[in-house]
Amino acid sequence: MDINKSAIDQILNSSGGKIDRDTLEKATKSGDAQSLVNSLSDKDKQKLNNILNDKEQLEQVLKSPQAQMLLKMFGGKNG
Repeated sequence: MDINKSAIDQILNSSGGKIDRDTLEKATKSGDAQSLVNSLSDKDKQKLNNILNDKEQLEQVLKSPQAQMLLKMFGGKNG
């Protein structure tokens, strides 16, 4: 899969330094989002779990441009 470098940069910038470039690139190339989740701190993993368990928060997050890029990178619909 060809990874869009500007999309990677945007996701990294919006993460506030919480995601490592190498980890994100490896995860998107392999299609393995679990390695990306595993790289998060315990606090950020808990935040992610809270969002995943709250339908309204999840819908809001999934509509963000960063989430849309990640979905495309991990094999979601190409649009």
